[in-house]
Amino acid sequence: MEKILSVIIPTYNMEALLPRCLDSLCRCASLSALDIIVVNDGSRDASLDVANRYAVRYPDSLNVIDKPNGNYGSTINAALPAAKGKYVKILDADDEFDTAELQKLVTELSAADEDIVVMPFTELHADGHRVVVRYDTLGREPYAYCQRYGLDDVLADGFIRFFLMHGLAYRTTMLKEMDYRQTEGVSYTDLEWATYPVYYAMSIRFSTACVYLYHLDRKGQTMDPSVLGRQADQLLNVTLQLMRYHEAHRSMLSEGRLAWLAKYLENRVRIIYKLHLLDIPQESFSAPALSAAESQLLPYCAVFGLRPRLVPDNKILRLDYIAYWREHGARWPMWLQSLNAFLDSLAHAVYAWWRRK
Repeated sequence: MEKILSVIIPTYNMEALLPRCLDSLCRCASLSALDIIVVNDGSRDASLDVANRYAVRYPDSLNVIDKPNGNYGSTINAALPAAKGKYVKILDADDEFDTAELQKLVTELSAADEDIVVMPFTELHADGHRVVVRYDTLGREPYAYCQRYGLDDVLADGFIRFFLMHGLAYRTTMLKEMDYRQTEGVSYTDLEWATYPVYYAMSIRFSTACVYLYHLDRKGQTMDPSVLGRQADQLLNVTLQLMRYHEAHRSMLSEGRLAWLAKYLENRVRIIYKLHLLDIPQESFSAPALSAAESQLLPYCAVFGLRPRLVPDNKILRLDYIAYWREHGARWPMWLQSLNAFLDSLAHAVYAWWRRK
């Protein structure tokens, strides 16, 4: 049977959670249409043994690639040449798919031919609540589902500001034709997965299949604030890679796509500032570290015309963190940070309440 969807599963020391991940795929009624590629990235636990057991049980649908440790991007680079599916999607080994929604997605993709397929996904939080993340603006979903759109038209509309790995599937031949590769040896390269194909894709569709179940309840995840603080250099590294890629490829883009990517890159720079000026605990803040990061980012900002601002989420305090840093060489004073944190939490609570209505 034709393989409709390749699912790449990067795996490092995930023996405890990998069965949950694989079971969510192997229960699918359309298992024969799936091409599951588990990439064991030099795990030191029994992850490889777990993957091999599943490969024995499902030899027509599941393959294992065993390789030395090279971090996230290396697993994608190892798997893509072997992908047989019409489309390809990534699933982290500590997450899972909604099996019923996966069946729906496979059926839809069998008739699709767009370069990018965007779908909602579900965040599973530590306190038990679930949040469905959709590509909308304040509840408005402007695009019809299962319909073909030109990507330039969608980006020009301004409703979508960025893409996220959990809600993406790509036409496999497009990735191979563009010789897609991710940076190896660092974390956060899912940002490249959500960015580089935008330079080449011509068409896009929106799916209702809410496939990805994103677990946010495990300590030590790369998006854990404590981990982010320790790996700030890696996030900067990937952001600089995005800038270099843009510098090398921007001449091939339409004006609308250029404008969209400028806003997107501006937001990536803003996130670097946010990490240093807001997310890292005050006692761990290093002015020299932020100055060093800024010295690498500002030349690209000047070339691309990026002017990042960082204002509070609560929309009450209208001070710009970045402007304050540049004037004083320091973060906001503690009393102002505390007031802002309270107002931000209040604003987030109100927004969450509104979303659940």
